[in-house]
Amino acid sequence: MAVIAVSEREVLVAEARLWWFRIVLGVLFLILGFVILGYDTRSLTVLSIFLGVSFLLSALTWFAVASVTDEFRGVWITGGVLGVICGILAFVYPDETLRVLSLLLGWFLLLGGLVHTIGSLMNRDREAWWMSLVSGIIMFGLGAWAVRETDRSVILLATIVGVYCLLKGALEIVMGVRLHRLKREL
Repeated sequence: MAVIAVSEREVLVAEARLWWFRIVLGVLFLILGFVILGYDTRSLTVLSIFLGVSFLLSALTWFAVASVTDEFRGVWITGGVLGVICGILAFVYPDETLRVLSLLLGWFLLLGGLVHTIGSLMNRDREAWWMSLVSGIIMFGLGAWAVRETDRSVILLATIVGVYCLLKGALEIVMGVRLHRLKREL
C-alpha cells in the first residue's frame, strides 16, 4: 500500500467506517432504478415521486461524503442541500410541467456530474478514481440531455432518472465494497 499522509489517512478511516451505508444506498438506488425503468411512468405524478426519492437519496450520499472529508466539504453540503430542496419540490408540486421537472433533474445532474468529475481528477492518487470520473461524465451528459431536450416526454425523463439511479447504485456499491476492504487493511 502507498504511503498516505496523516490527514488523508484519517479521511480514509472515516470513509471506511461508512462502508455499509454506501452499500445500503447503492442497493436502494438500484432498486429505484429498476422500478423506474420497469414501471409504467406515463403519469407525471408517479414520475415526480420517483424523482423526489432519487434526489433525497443523492442528498444522503452527498451529506455522507461531507461528514468524512474536509476537501470540498462546502460543495458536498451544498449539493446535499440542493438535493433535499429538489426532492421536496418534486413531492410538493408533483403535477408541475414536464419542463420544470426535467430542468430540475438536468441541472442537478449537470452540477453533480461536474462535482464528481472534478473530485475524481483531484484524487487521481486514490484507487478506482476513474469510476467517479466515468460516473461524472455520464451524469453530466444525462443532465445536458435533460436540460436541452426540447421534445420532452415523460418516458424520456423516466429513462434518464432510471439510468442515473442504476449508475449511482452500482458506483455506491463498488465504493462500499472497496471501503470495506480498505477498512480491514487500515
